[in-house]
Amino acid sequence: MGNSRKILKLKKKKWIDLIKRLTKSKKYKFFNHDLHNISRRVKSLRNSYRSQLLTRQRLKLYYGSLSDNLLKNLSRRAGKRSRIKYAKKKASEILLFSLETRLDSVLYRSYFVSSISSARQLIIHGNVTINSARVTQSNTLLKLGDFIQISEIGKSFVRRSIGKSTFWPLPPVYVEINYKILNIYFIENIRFINLSNCYSFWSNAKSVISSYKN
Repeated sequence: MGNSRKILKLKKKKWIDLIKRLTKSKKYKFFNHDLHNISRRVKSLRNSYRSQLLTRQRLKLYYGSLSDNLLKNLSRRAGKRSRIKYAKKKASEILLFSLETRLDSVLYRSYFVSSISSARQLIIHGNVTINSARVTQSNTLLKLGDFIQISEIGKSFVRRSIGKSTFWPLPPVYVEINYKILNIYFIENIRFINLSNCYSFWSNAKSVISSYKN
């Protein structure tokens, strides 16, 4: 402290810079470091959440703007079914099976309609029958051996949709389609089909299941 006072009394030019540094006061902002301690995993967690959110949004939009509650219920139901002792499929596969066996999804996969939303309109207006019984619920689940027919009123709409279709990707192997009389047979158990090629985007159903666990 005594040395610094002596330096302050010096008037030579070479001491001017040093005197300014000693006399200049600095203001420091103090804060609690514990409150601002950010983990290295924050970025990875943020990216993981973003990826899960995008996957859920894509899946919901692809299947005709499904509600979040419906997708959550399907995901949790798939998780419960996968934990059964004799279950042979993962929860992510069960979730996709439950979405693909819906009547509106099968009509869309068969190119009878241009979108799942159009399939729902066709079903709601009573233009689709399963095993000769009229169905108005688009979320009706199909099973092996089901026979789907289109009413005479709906056939003109379906033919227009077929005429505009590119038929790519190809219709799934678990349905047999007659484009002349507009009938569909559900001929194979979808549980043994690989659904990874059914989507034009990366469908990470596993992340959807994990996002609804809590």
